[in-house]
Amino acid sequence: MTGRLGSRFADLRLSIGEPFTVLYGPGVDDTFVGADYQERNLDAALWHLLRAESCAYVAFSSQRRPLYFLDPDSEARSRPGGRDRTDASARPPAGQEGSAGQEGSAGQKGSAGQKGSAGQKGSAGSAGSEKSAGSTGTEGPGLMRHPRLRGPLGRLVVRPPAGARNATTAGGRPTAPAEPGPPRTLSDPFTVMTLSGYLADPPRRTAVVFTDAESSLRHTDATRPLDTFFGDWARHGDYDHPIVLVFARETFDACVEYVESLHGYPGLAARLRRQGAPSARIGYPDEAELHCLVQRLRLRHGLRIGNWRELDTVVRAMAAQPLTVKNWRSNLLSLGDTPLSGKELAERGWLPRSAGQRSGALADRDTRSAEEQLNDLPGLEPVKKHLRELRRRVVNEQLLRAEGRGVDAERGSPHLLFAGPPGTGKTTVARLVGEMYREMGVLSHGRVVEARLDDMIAGYVGQTPGKANAVMDEAMNGVLFLDEVRGLSSDNGSFDRDLVQPLLTRLENDRDRFVVIAAGYPDKIDEFLASDHGFPRRFGHRIDFPDYPPDVLHTILLRYLATSGLEWDETVADQLLQVVTELYATRRPDFGNAGTMRELSGKIFTCWANRVGEDIKQPLTIEDLPEEYRGLLPPPVPAHGDGALLAELDNMVGLASVREAITGLADRIRLRQARGRAVPAPPHTLFMGPPGTGKTSVARAVGTMLRGLGLLRRGHVVEVTRADLVGEYVGHTAPRVRAAVHEALDGVLFIDEAYSLTAGSAIHGADFGKEAIDTLVREMEHWNDRLVVIAAGYSREMDEFLRSNSGLPSRFQLRVEFPSYSTEELVEVLRRAAETEGYTLTPEVAERGGRWLDARRRTDPTGFGNAREVRGLLAAMEARLSRRLGSGRAGTVPTATDYSTFTVDDVPAPGD
Repeated sequence: MTGRLGSRFADLRLSIGEPFTVLYGPGVDDTFVGADYQERNLDAALWHLLRAESCAYVAFSSQRRPLYFLDPDSEARSRPGGRDRTDASARPPAGQEGSAGQEGSAGQKGSAGQKGSAGQKGSAGSAGSEKSAGSTGTEGPGLMRHPRLRGPLGRLVVRPPAGARNATTAGGRPTAPAEPGPPRTLSDPFTVMTLSGYLADPPRRTAVVFTDAESSLRHTDATRPLDTFFGDWARHGDYDHPIVLVFARETFDACVEYVESLHGYPGLAARLRRQGAPSARIGYPDEAELHCLVQRLRLRHGLRIGNWRELDTVVRAMAAQPLTVKNWRSNLLSLGDTPLSGKELAERGWLPRSAGQRSGALADRDTRSAEEQLNDLPGLEPVKKHLRELRRRVVNEQLLRAEGRGVDAERGSPHLLFAGPPGTGKTTVARLVGEMYREMGVLSHGRVVEARLDDMIAGYVGQTPGKANAVMDEAMNGVLFLDEVRGLSSDNGSFDRDLVQPLLTRLENDRDRFVVIAAGYPDKIDEFLASDHGFPRRFGHRIDFPDYPPDVLHTILLRYLATSGLEWDETVADQLLQVVTELYATRRPDFGNAGTMRELSGKIFTCWANRVGEDIKQPLTIEDLPEEYRGLLPPPVPAHGDGALLAELDNMVGLASVREAITGLADRIRLRQARGRAVPAPPHTLFMGPPGTGKTSVARAVGTMLRGLGLLRRGHVVEVTRADLVGEYVGHTAPRVRAAVHEALDGVLFIDEAYSLTAGSAIHGADFGKEAIDTLVREMEHWNDRLVVIAAGYSREMDEFLRSNSGLPSRFQLRVEFPSYSTEELVEVLRRAAETEGYTLTPEVAERGGRWLDARRRTDPTGFGNAREVRGLLAAMEARLSRRLGSGRAGTVPTATDYSTFTVDDVPAPGD
């Protein structure tokens, strides 16, 4: 039966074992075109469905029409002496099939309930007919319709004589009989009593439908009797007899909130809130129903089809729009003699422009199956393989059930996890999955609703379930694509946990009605699954989307450039491949893949446009590559004896042992390159020595040198300390360490005073410093070929640092000792620092400065800062020079030489 009426009723369950069934959604005010090409309103559709559920009697009630029926047997049931003429094949009387104001099938006119069978007049049906229920046709008192109904005289009904039955009195004088007309409507209290009696011990299954529940509840004059009716039915009713409530609301929670807002139906509101279900959302028409509508309009109203080959594509695009059958019926009829086409619908604003283009010139491309479209996407081979396997499983399950095998087997969960970085086609594949499931009959349409978890979380207590259900309701019979999912936890100060239960419930209960695809970074997917033990069981398959390899990225980039109308030669194409290869090799976890290629193509186009002006026939050249990308072109390998490679080290004072170690590393790399062997991974290094011995400066020089040798692609240095890496609470440290590592990728992560990670990190029983070291070891292993970690500190303390984790010693291949500067070296550092600032240092000043530094070293040998002491000395000398010149003889003006020349008096005395 539901198949004949259309897929929008496929999920409606009327044998529920619950007191009420709630219908809601944008489709409750719509009409429905079934597989028999008949168009019905909701009343007629529900009548058919209830009769198919063995309901012999169906009564309808609305605020405008308190009691009406669509078949004579249901009307007769409202009269105690009514004849039971129920037939399993009974049809509603003429006029009940068509919708309001529409032409029905032959002989059918008007809307449901507007024209009944013989003896059935008006909306009230038998409620106000000339013969009251229970009357035998004789004059005198009669009985009310049902034994449970009572009036002022109990069950007795007093009637006027036959000749005056239709007469009225005015001032006590009888008037002429009135002309026969429609029966007078029922009063609200009497309607409630009638419905109560209708459900009282019926001989066969009976249903009552409130077709406009909002108005009936708000505008009734019998609020208390109606609430009592609902409350008694919820507590003592026979749930085998359905009571259906129809609300013009978007979500079930909105229906419950509306009932609660009336404040007159506490029993009904509490029951609906506690019941939570069964409920059914009547949504927008799917592709199959719109196909039937198009054919109905073609046959009955002469709708013309522009191109039959594109019709499937056009209807599929129509089904993706949030429009009802009534909307589409009006739109299509307004075409008149204009043929139906995607281009025409797009030009009239009923379809997106892209849909009109696809269904026009690109019709052959877009009418292919979802699998064919997926295969046309570049890359994604693991994804394609997984989806092919998933498709084969679903198809085989359907084939087995068609032969009666595996009918009782529980279907696997259709929900999917898409794990991968951005720009890898997850959204595009989600849309194709929707099409694939629609083609296989798993879903009635392939519409995809895109949302994020934040769209389902409210800002107030108790509102999240309703908001979440509203989003999931919108995706019914289609795909809900949740992008950028994350862990749901109360730790982040939001109402995340309120989302878990409704999401779990709908994932399980509605697994046959919609598909949820949760997408995000792999680690975020793991956090999401860990939010509740129910999530792993409800998501049947995980599909990993890898980064696009360089050749695929290159193809995508060239497609973008070609789409922009640009041309190039093979040399430029090869150079762009080198750039893309380096982009891929230096990618970070948030690498945008296709999005990055789109961004790059836009920048290239801008550079080209500014170079050629209006001479658009000029092809691309490598000059059109933006400056920030030119560094990705491979530099030439430096030859032996290239002094520029170690120039920074050569300009530093002392550090003979450091230069020897770094030079040895450079020579080893050159040798491997000369032999054509693969160069080693850049070495993680320990810098051991006191402060002020140039460790930070050497780290920067190492980054530059390794970049020149081709071991690092950027060579930048990210400097961190314990405060940058160690968090303040559980779960805070690891993300900090990973963020620092990701910032340093293709360069150097310099950890100063690394031994501090192992000291003073126990907070509330949690050793966060140890967590930082453990995370660092994992990251060093993972990014071994793209990262150099240099850990610096005192020699003895660094030995303790290495012992804090068994994986540290093996990961630091190079150990460089930084001895303290000699006095001569410190004086040279002072001279160079003063020269850099434009000062002149006489030999006497240098000698006195050396004695001051010696005194500082003797005073505090362990805390002596080496070059840092030199910087402090130079600052003190500048201050003394300024005071000396400012206190000179009156009338004398210092010369430029005076301002740039230190004297012995400007050097503090040793011990000061």
